[in-house]
Amino acid sequence: MGYFDFLKRRKKPKNETVKASEPSPEQTLFAKTVLAVISPTVEQFGFSRRSVEVEQHFTTIIFRKDKQYIKINGSTYPTDYPYSYNIIFGEGGENIIERDLNSIALWRLKAKIDPTLKAKEYEFPFGDKVKFSVSNANEELIKYANAFLCGNLTLFYETRSEQNKDRKPYKIYTPNENGVFTITEEATSVEQKKKYG
Repeated sequence: MGYFDFLKRRKKPKNETVKASEPSPEQTLFAKTVLAVISPTVEQFGFSRRSVEVEQHFTTIIFRKDKQYIKINGSTYPTDYPYSYNIIFGEGGENIIERDLNSIALWRLKAKIDPTLKAKEYEFPFGDKVKFSVSNANEELIKYANAFLCGNLTLFYETRSEQNKDRKPYKIYTPNENGVFTITEEATSVEQKKKYG
């Protein structure tokens, strides 16, 4: 059964968007496995699928519950080597600047809870390793992000604040007529830094 057959068989939740542009076999298998393994877990906590995007080198699946979201993204883009995937937790909007400052990856929660762990992004799995890897990520999701799943954001806020503490707002470089650049801070990222930093 292909990825699109899988999408046809399940009932599409209200407000969910599905986007696919010639997905590669590895991204198709990854997305199908995430939907089969992780989707039922987060849905038990009241999250619903918001969007599924599967492309040749990328997969992005987003679940939402009120202001909270969970984003699972994987990349096999040649310049992103070593290939990886992440489970990301956030609150608020999903525009690129806000999402960058209002979210944390599961590996950061793992490191916060148990600093002895060598927490990092998940290695992007291929072939027979996909189900094992995604099942392991699902177990870690329940173990380390249970508070977030249940709506308790205290640890999320602490971890996000620590992550953003030393981050600088985005810079905008604008050349004048002489080719000299002036540097300004991007206003939205300044506001987000104050809010989430």
